[in-house]
Amino acid sequence: MLVKTVAMKMGVRIEKAEAVDQSIVLHGFAGTMPCETIITSAEAIQIFRMCFKWSILKILFKSLFSKKNKPDVK
Repeated sequence: MLVKTVAMKMGVRIEKAEAVDQSIVLHGFAGTMPCETIITSAEAIQIFRMCFKWSILKILFKSLFSKKNKPDVK
């Protein structure tokens, strides 16, 4: 994942996701720094609604059935 801001671009790698107290917690690295992102259930629903578009779903389905560029599963 790439995060772009006015000041910089930073690669973000999510390595673990878990449910903690009605929130989704994503653990990973932002550049070389460990990071944690906390998403509430309301925010997760909002993200789902924003991503429920044909153009985004098409990319997701395409990546599910593509043989190349599969993410490395540990």
